[in-house]
Amino acid sequence: MVQIRLLDLLNTIDDAVESQEHARALQLILANWYNLPDPSPLRERAAVILATVGRKREAVEVYTLAARHYANAGFPTRAIAAIKQMHALNPASTELLDHFATLYSVRSPYLENGRPQPSFPQPAGNLSAQVHGGEPDLDELFDRVLERATDPDGTAERPGSLPALPLLSVLPPDALRRVLDFVEYEIFPDAQLVFEPSQKSADLIWTVSNDLAVSEDTKTFRIPAGSLLGLNAFGGSERAPRYRVLSERGSECLRLAQSAIGKLNDERPDFLNRLATLRRHALTEGLLDRHELFTHLSAEERARVVGRFTGLTLDRGTLCVRQGRPSPGLFILLDGKVDIVRKDDDWEITVATLGIGEVVGEVGLVASDQATATVVCTAAGHALFLAREDFEVLASEHPPIAQFTARLARERLDAIETTLSAQDLAEVP
Repeated sequence: MVQIRLLDLLNTIDDAVESQEHARALQLILANWYNLPDPSPLRERAAVILATVGRKREAVEVYTLAARHYANAGFPTRAIAAIKQMHALNPASTELLDHFATLYSVRSPYLENGRPQPSFPQPAGNLSAQVHGGEPDLDELFDRVLERATDPDGTAERPGSLPALPLLSVLPPDALRRVLDFVEYEIFPDAQLVFEPSQKSADLIWTVSNDLAVSEDTKTFRIPAGSLLGLNAFGGSERAPRYRVLSERGSECLRLAQSAIGKLNDERPDFLNRLATLRRHALTEGLLDRHELFTHLSAEERARVVGRFTGLTLDRGTLCVRQGRPSPGLFILLDGKVDIVRKDDDWEITVATLGIGEVVGEVGLVASDQATATVVCTAAGHALFLAREDFEVLASEHPPIAQFTARLARERLDAIETTLSAQDLAEVP
């Protein structure tokens, strides 16, 4: 028996359906059903076959069982995918959309903060794309598959502790329900480029399966199901994604198109603000996980330290630090840009331009009583701010924070002197 992945099996079934080999597709479902701890993906393929041959009522019944199971079991993007496929067959039915909005909105009692969408259970046995035996009776195959696909045994009948879904789970039920009207289900027919660093996407994409991948140099990383892609395009400092994102053939996603986002913002003027806020939160979480300032801290210590910071909105032209005056504290840029500007009586020079993740204000805290340069915001954004008094407390409690800040201050002072020396040489006739 040739062993294959679940995605390959599903693609093989899809190929059989497309070529109208319905008997083979049904046999593949039956042959692999009990090798999956959760056969719901095969249940969905059964619904596809039923819909293809015109048995829409039964297909709707199967999709409904799969969607309700996914929603109750904590697979929200899979639930939406099944709901959307069911809804294409029966547009008048809104019960599942309402059920999902109740479970996954910000007011849901079932959501558990920080709980990720679980990985889909791996096959318990070997999967095979081969079928054996003589010419099957097609009606009998349909009966057997329908019996299994509509059997609720093993499905989640009631919701347990559920993971929050990025963006959607910060919305109230009515807003979430409206967004679901615009979300589109998509399955990639071939391996293709989904995002690339040079192009800024205007769509939002949630991963349904975990076979989309980030490509960075020679390394490839799988993106977990339930992830939200495309947030970089929203907020005060819009930018293209940093990495290439690739799909496989058969990869599934949910898409909220740019046109839909525009309509939602027309209906609910705070929708784009919610996107920008979510992006800022995602940036904050990612920064705290990776930033050198916090790497020595445990998760509990990091939470306490971050609790001392204040979130700031920086408008263009905001002076964070003024040359010649004491630094008010430490700034960590979440987005936007700042210039480091050194002034004298008869000249002014921009020493550096800093952006996401950079720290400013450190020189005036550890290397001088007065700031040696002005820090001015040149592109609106947001920052985490730690007041001077709180910095002094943290530096005494966590010496690595003081060491990092002192090293950074020395590097910045050296960079300023190098830049000024180069400027002096450039002015020599």
